[in-house]
Amino acid sequence: MLILPVLQGVDTQKGRQGGLLKMQKISSGSVQIFYPKFNKEEIIQAIQKKLKHLTDSLPISTVLLFGSYAKGNYTVASDIDILVVYKGKERRDAHATVKRILDIPYLEPHLYTKREYKETKETIDRMTKDSILLFQA
Repeated sequence: MLILPVLQGVDTQKGRQGGLLKMQKISSGSVQIFYPKFNKEEIIQAIQKKLKHLTDSLPISTVLLFGSYAKGNYTVASDIDILVVYKGKERRDAHATVKRILDIPYLEPHLYTKREYKETKETIDRMTKDSILLFQA
């Protein structure tokens, strides 16, 4: 009887069902399953709770949740994508301000001034398809 190296040590039951050899199910104690730290609703609540403070620090016009969290197909490895459009000139501190105020692990803010947004609207609209509007001024 030929036993493939991968199957050595795996118990099999005698007899065939449907022409296939039936094997017992074996589970491993070394496998761990990790779940995302947050669900979509928790992310939305956390962002909305801090929006007032954010709009006081940056002249925000739009905030969208997009990507896997908006679509509901996020995993433990997913980042949390938000689009933030703000008024005025480009600010070097805008990204750090959003990260600091929202203070959400795995947050990936994508920031654009209104002018930048208008110039790349078609691309951004494709990127944020199926997004969730969190704030609109």
